[in-house]
Amino acid sequence: MIGRGNLPSLNALRAFQVAGELHNFSRAAEALGVTQGAISRQIRLLEGQLGIELFHRGATGVTLTLEGEKLLPVLTNCFQRMAEATAALRDDPWRLSIGAPPSFGMRWFMPRLARFQAENPRIDARLTITTDDITELSGFDVAVYYGATPPQGLQALKLAGERLIPVTAPRLIDGDRPLKSPADLARHTLIDTTEDRRYWRHWLQVVGLDKLTGEKAQVIAILDMALRIAEQGMGVAIGDVCMIADDIALGRLAAPFPVEVPSGQSYWLVTRPEAADRPKLRSLFRFMEKEARMTAALKLRPPTLT
Repeated sequence: MIGRGNLPSLNALRAFQVAGELHNFSRAAEALGVTQGAISRQIRLLEGQLGIELFHRGATGVTLTLEGEKLLPVLTNCFQRMAEATAALRDDPWRLSIGAPPSFGMRWFMPRLARFQAENPRIDARLTITTDDITELSGFDVAVYYGATPPQGLQALKLAGERLIPVTAPRLIDGDRPLKSPADLARHTLIDTTEDRRYWRHWLQVVGLDKLTGEKAQVIAILDMALRIAEQGMGVAIGDVCMIADDIALGRLAAPFPVEVPSGQSYWLVTRPEAADRPKLRSLFRFMEKEARMTAALKLRPPTLT
Protein backbone atom coordinates (compact mmCIF):
# COMPACT_ATOMS: atom_id res chain seq x y z
CA MET A 1 0.00 0.00 0.00
CA ILE A 2 1.44 3.39 -1.02
CA GLY A 3 1.17 6.02 1.66
CA ARG A 4 0.44 9.70 1.11
CA GLY A 5 3.34 11.36 -0.70
CA ASN A 6 5.06 8.01 -1.33
CA LEU A 7 4.99 7.88 -5.13
CA PRO A 8 6.35 4.95 -7.14
CA SER A 9 9.69 5.18 -8.89
CA LEU A 10 9.67 7.70 -11.73
CA ASN A 11 11.76 5.29 -13.84
CA ALA A 12 9.20 2.54 -13.25
CA LEU A 13 6.32 4.84 -14.20
CA ARG A 14 8.12 5.90 -17.38
CA ALA A 15 8.94 2.30 -18.31
CA PHE A 16 5.27 1.33 -17.93
CA GLN A 17 4.04 4.38 -19.87
CA VAL A 18 6.29 3.74 -22.88
CA ALA A 19 5.67 -0.02 -22.87
CA GLY A 20 1.93 0.61 -22.62
CA GLU A 21 1.97 3.05 -25.53
CA LEU A 22 4.03 0.68 -27.70
CA HIS A 23 2.40 -2.58 -26.47
CA ASN A 24 5.84 -4.15 -26.48
CA PHE A 25 8.66 -4.39 -23.94
CA SER A 26 11.42 -4.70 -26.59
CA ARG A 27 10.33 -1.58 -28.45
CA ALA A 28 10.01 0.28 -25.14
CA ALA A 29 13.58 -0.71 -24.32
CA GLU A 30 14.78 0.64 -27.67
CA ALA A 31 12.85 3.89 -27.16
CA LEU A 32 14.37 4.45 -23.71
CA GLY A 33 17.86 3.18 -24.53
CA VAL A 34 17.86 0.35 -21.99
CA THR A 35 17.59 -3.44 -22.11
CA GLN A 36 14.35 -5.38 -22.30
CA GLY A 37 15.23 -6.92 -18.96
CA ALA A 38 15.45 -3.47 -17.37
CA ILE A 39 11.96 -2.60 -18.67
CA SER A 40 10.58 -5.86 -17.33
CA ARG A 41 12.17 -5.30 -13.90
CA GLN A 42 10.90 -1.71 -13.66
CA ILE A 43 7.35 -2.77 -14.51
CA ARG A 44 7.51 -5.65 -12.00
CA LEU A 45 8.72 -3.14 -9.42
CA LEU A 46 5.80 -0.83 -10.18
CA GLU A 47 3.30 -3.70 -10.02
CA GLY A 48 4.75 -4.69 -6.65
CA GLN A 49 4.47 -1.14 -5.32
CA LEU A 50 0.89 -0.80 -6.53
CA GLY A 51 -0.16 -4.32 -5.59
CA ILE A 52 -1.77 -4.95 -8.99
CA GLU A 53 -0.87 -6.40 -12.37
CA LEU A 54 -0.61 -3.89 -15.21
CA PHE A 55 0.06 -6.32 -18.07
CA HIS A 56 -1.19 -9.73 -19.13
CA ARG A 57 1.90 -11.63 -20.24
CA GLY A 58 1.49 -14.33 -22.88
CA ALA A 59 3.48 -16.30 -25.41
CA THR A 60 2.58 -13.84 -28.17
CA GLY A 61 3.26 -10.65 -26.22
CA VAL A 62 1.78 -8.38 -23.59
CA THR A 63 -1.56 -6.62 -23.26
CA LEU A 64 -2.74 -4.12 -20.70
CA THR A 65 -4.96 -5.22 -17.87
CA LEU A 66 -8.03 -3.16 -17.00
CA GLU A 67 -6.00 -1.38 -14.32
CA GLY A 68 -3.20 -0.75 -16.82
CA GLU A 69 -5.66 0.76 -19.30
CA LYS A 70 -6.86 3.15 -16.60
CA LEU A 71 -3.38 4.21 -15.55
CA LEU A 72 -1.79 4.64 -19.00
CA PRO A 73 -3.63 7.78 -20.23
CA VAL A 74 -3.12 9.50 -16.87
CA LEU A 75 0.63 8.90 -16.98
CA THR A 76 0.88 9.85 -20.66
CA ASN A 77 -0.76 13.18 -19.87
CA CYS A 78 1.50 13.74 -16.87
CA PHE A 79 4.71 13.05 -18.81
CA GLN A 80 3.54 15.32 -21.63
CA ARG A 81 2.87 18.13 -19.17
CA MET A 82 6.28 17.62 -17.54
CA ALA A 83 7.97 17.77 -20.95
CA GLU A 84 6.10 20.99 -21.78
CA ALA A 85 6.92 22.52 -18.39
CA THR A 86 10.64 21.79 -18.66
CA ALA A 87 10.69 23.00 -22.27
CA ALA A 88 9.07 26.25 -21.13
CA LEU A 89 11.81 26.74 -18.53
CA ARG A 90 14.45 26.37 -21.24
CA ASP A 91 12.48 28.47 -23.69
CA ASP A 92 13.68 31.93 -24.61
CA PRO A 93 10.58 34.05 -23.91
CA TRP A 94 11.19 36.14 -27.03
CA ARG A 95 12.37 33.50 -29.49
CA LEU A 96 9.52 32.38 -31.74
CA SER A 97 9.93 29.24 -33.87
CA ILE A 98 7.48 28.92 -36.77
CA GLY A 99 6.88 26.18 -39.31
CA ALA A 100 5.08 26.76 -42.63
CA PRO A 101 4.53 24.87 -45.92
CA PRO A 102 6.70 26.02 -48.87
CA SER A 103 4.47 28.02 -51.24
CA PHE A 104 2.26 29.69 -48.65
CA GLY A 105 5.22 30.16 -46.33
CA MET A 106 7.28 32.02 -48.91
CA ARG A 107 4.54 33.87 -50.81
CA TRP A 108 2.10 34.89 -48.06
CA PHE A 109 3.59 34.32 -44.64
CA MET A 110 7.19 35.48 -45.04
CA PRO A 111 6.45 39.06 -46.20
CA ARG A 112 3.98 39.51 -43.35
CA LEU A 113 6.37 38.01 -40.84
CA ALA A 114 8.97 40.56 -41.92
CA ARG A 115 6.49 43.36 -41.16
CA PHE A 116 5.64 41.73 -37.83
CA GLN A 117 9.33 41.55 -36.96
CA ALA A 118 9.79 45.23 -37.80
CA GLU A 119 6.93 46.16 -35.48
CA ASN A 120 8.15 43.79 -32.73
CA PRO A 121 11.97 43.94 -32.81
CA ARG A 122 12.25 42.31 -29.40
CA ILE A 123 10.77 39.07 -30.77
CA ASP A 124 13.26 36.80 -32.56
CA ALA A 125 10.95 35.12 -35.10
CA ARG A 126 12.49 32.19 -36.96
CA LEU A 127 10.59 30.70 -39.90
CA THR A 128 11.27 27.17 -41.11
CA ILE A 129 9.84 26.13 -44.47
CA THR A 130 8.85 22.48 -44.15
CA THR A 131 6.77 19.77 -45.79
CA ASP A 132 6.61 17.73 -42.56
CA ASP A 133 3.38 17.04 -40.72
CA ILE A 134 3.14 19.79 -38.11
CA THR A 135 0.01 18.61 -36.26
CA GLU A 136 2.17 17.75 -33.22
CA LEU A 137 4.04 21.10 -33.41
CA SER A 138 7.27 19.20 -32.81
CA GLY A 139 10.02 21.80 -32.44
CA PHE A 140 7.73 24.76 -33.16
CA ASP A 141 5.94 27.30 -31.01
CA VAL A 142 3.47 27.91 -33.82
CA ALA A 143 2.91 26.59 -37.34
CA VAL A 144 0.81 27.04 -40.46
CA TYR A 145 -1.50 24.11 -41.16
CA TYR A 146 -3.30 23.44 -44.46
CA GLY A 147 -6.65 21.69 -44.29
CA ALA A 148 -10.41 22.01 -44.25
CA THR A 149 -10.38 22.41 -40.47
CA PRO A 150 -7.55 22.93 -37.98
CA PRO A 151 -6.16 19.97 -36.01
CA GLN A 152 -8.17 19.07 -32.93
CA GLY A 153 -6.79 20.26 -29.64
CA LEU A 154 -4.89 23.24 -31.03
CA GLN A 155 -5.77 26.92 -30.87
CA ALA A 156 -6.20 28.16 -34.43
CA LEU A 157 -6.58 31.34 -36.46
CA LYS A 158 -7.76 31.13 -40.08
CA LEU A 159 -5.22 33.01 -42.16
CA ALA A 160 -6.71 32.50 -45.62
CA GLY A 161 -9.30 30.39 -47.35
CA GLU A 162 -7.98 28.93 -50.60
CA ARG A 163 -9.61 30.57 -53.65
CA LEU A 164 -8.71 29.02 -56.99
CA ILE A 165 -8.39 31.02 -60.20
CA PRO A 166 -6.69 30.34 -63.57
CA VAL A 167 -3.67 32.51 -64.45
CA THR A 168 -1.40 32.78 -67.46
CA ALA A 169 0.89 35.15 -69.34
CA PRO A 170 -0.99 38.35 -70.29
CA ARG A 171 -0.07 37.93 -73.96
CA LEU A 172 -1.89 34.58 -74.17
CA ILE A 173 -5.29 36.11 -73.43
CA ASP A 174 -5.47 37.86 -76.82
CA GLY A 175 -3.02 35.60 -78.68
CA ASP A 176 -3.52 33.10 -81.51
CA ARG A 177 -5.68 30.98 -79.22
CA PRO A 178 -7.47 33.67 -77.21
CA LEU A 179 -8.91 33.04 -73.76
CA LYS A 180 -12.29 34.75 -73.92
CA SER A 181 -14.34 32.15 -72.03
CA PRO A 182 -13.51 29.12 -69.86
CA ALA A 183 -14.34 26.82 -72.81
CA ASP A 184 -11.27 28.21 -74.60
CA LEU A 185 -9.10 26.37 -72.07
CA ALA A 186 -9.60 23.25 -74.21
CA ARG A 187 -6.91 24.59 -76.58
CA HIS A 188 -4.29 25.19 -73.88
CA THR A 189 -2.02 23.20 -71.56
CA LEU A 190 -3.49 23.15 -68.06
CA ILE A 191 -0.87 23.22 -65.30
CA ASP A 192 -1.68 21.76 -61.88
CA THR A 193 0.44 21.10 -58.80
CA THR A 194 -1.14 17.71 -58.00
CA GLU A 195 -0.93 14.39 -59.84
CA ASP A 196 -4.70 13.93 -59.76
CA ARG A 197 -5.21 17.51 -61.06
CA ARG A 198 -7.69 18.08 -58.27
CA TYR A 199 -7.51 21.86 -58.37
CA TRP A 200 -8.27 22.12 -62.08
CA ARG A 201 -10.95 19.42 -61.84
CA HIS A 202 -12.65 21.28 -58.99
CA TRP A 203 -12.56 24.66 -60.75
CA LEU A 204 -13.83 23.24 -64.06
CA GLN A 205 -16.62 21.35 -62.31
CA VAL A 206 -17.85 24.50 -60.58
CA VAL A 207 -17.94 26.46 -63.88
CA GLY A 208 -19.81 23.60 -65.59
CA LEU A 209 -16.94 22.22 -67.68
CA ASP A 210 -16.14 19.03 -65.80
CA LYS A 211 -15.54 17.12 -69.11
CA LEU A 212 -12.91 19.61 -70.34
CA THR A 213 -9.35 18.30 -70.15
CA GLY A 214 -7.29 20.90 -72.01
CA GLU A 215 -5.01 20.29 -74.98
CA LYS A 216 -2.41 18.82 -72.60
CA ALA A 217 -2.03 18.39 -68.85
CA GLN A 218 1.15 19.35 -67.04
CA VAL A 219 1.89 18.58 -63.38
CA ILE A 220 4.42 20.83 -61.65
CA ALA A 221 4.50 19.98 -57.95
CA ILE A 222 5.99 23.31 -56.83
CA LEU A 223 3.63 26.27 -57.21
CA ASP A 224 6.40 28.80 -57.89
CA MET A 225 7.66 26.72 -60.80
CA ALA A 226 4.12 26.23 -62.13
CA LEU A 227 3.54 29.98 -62.08
CA ARG A 228 6.86 30.71 -63.77
CA ILE A 229 5.98 28.31 -66.59
CA ALA A 230 2.57 29.99 -66.98
CA GLU A 231 4.30 33.39 -66.94
CA GLN A 232 6.39 32.28 -69.92
CA GLY A 233 3.22 31.52 -71.90
CA MET A 234 3.61 27.75 -71.77
CA GLY A 235 0.18 27.05 -70.31
CA VAL A 236 -2.51 28.12 -67.88
CA ALA A 237 -1.90 27.45 -64.18
CA ILE A 238 -4.42 27.22 -61.39
CA GLY A 239 -3.47 29.22 -58.31
CA ASP A 240 -4.68 30.61 -55.01
CA VAL A 241 -5.74 34.26 -55.08
CA CYS A 242 -3.83 35.14 -51.91
CA MET A 243 -0.57 33.84 -53.39
CA ILE A 244 -0.80 35.29 -56.92
CA ALA A 245 -2.29 38.74 -56.30
CA ASP A 246 1.12 40.45 -56.43
CA ASP A 247 2.06 38.71 -59.70
CA ILE A 248 -1.16 39.99 -61.28
CA ALA A 249 -0.76 43.51 -59.89
CA LEU A 250 2.77 43.64 -61.33
CA GLY A 251 1.66 42.38 -64.74
CA ARG A 252 3.63 39.14 -64.63
CA LEU A 253 0.43 37.07 -64.75
CA ALA A 254 -3.15 37.72 -65.77
CA ALA A 255 -6.44 36.10 -64.75
CA PRO A 256 -8.44 35.62 -67.97
CA PHE A 257 -11.70 34.78 -66.16
CA PRO A 258 -12.86 36.56 -62.97
CA VAL A 259 -14.19 33.34 -61.42
CA GLU A 260 -12.75 32.53 -57.98
CA VAL A 261 -13.69 29.07 -56.70
CA PRO A 262 -13.20 28.17 -53.01
CA SER A 263 -11.44 24.82 -52.68
CA GLY A 264 -12.79 24.11 -49.20
CA GLN A 265 -9.25 24.18 -47.79
CA SER A 266 -7.67 26.91 -45.68
CA TYR A 267 -4.40 27.93 -44.06
CA TRP A 268 -4.49 28.02 -40.24
CA LEU A 269 -2.06 29.46 -37.73
CA VAL A 270 -1.99 26.94 -34.87
CA THR A 271 -0.41 26.65 -31.44
CA ARG A 272 -0.93 24.72 -28.23
CA PRO A 273 -3.70 26.23 -26.06
CA GLU A 274 -1.46 26.29 -22.99
CA ALA A 275 1.13 28.38 -24.90
CA ALA A 276 -1.30 30.84 -26.47
CA ASP A 277 -1.06 33.36 -23.63
CA ARG A 278 2.68 33.85 -23.97
CA PRO A 279 3.36 37.46 -24.98
CA LYS A 280 5.22 36.54 -28.17
CA LEU A 281 2.33 34.36 -29.35
CA ARG A 282 -0.34 36.88 -28.40
CA SER A 283 1.52 39.50 -30.44
CA LEU A 284 1.84 37.22 -33.48
CA PHE A 285 -1.81 36.15 -33.43
CA ARG A 286 -3.02 39.75 -33.09
CA PHE A 287 -0.88 40.84 -36.02
CA MET A 288 -1.85 37.91 -38.24
CA GLU A 289 -5.53 38.37 -37.43
CA LYS A 290 -5.37 41.84 -39.04
CA GLU A 291 -3.52 40.41 -42.03
CA ALA A 292 -6.11 37.64 -42.37
CA ARG A 293 -8.96 40.18 -42.51
CA MET A 294 -7.18 42.06 -45.30
CA THR A 295 -6.60 38.82 -47.20
CA ALA A 296 -10.27 37.85 -46.90
CA ALA A 297 -11.20 41.20 -48.47
CA LEU A 298 -8.53 40.93 -51.19
CA LYS A 299 -9.62 41.65 -54.76
CA LEU A 300 -7.37 41.00 -57.72
CA ARG A 301 -6.08 44.21 -59.28
CA PRO A 302 -4.93 44.53 -62.89
CA PRO A 303 -1.50 46.07 -63.39
CA THR A 304 -1.26 49.85 -63.16
CA LEU A 305 -0.50 51.29 -66.60
CA THR A 306 2.05 54.11 -66.74
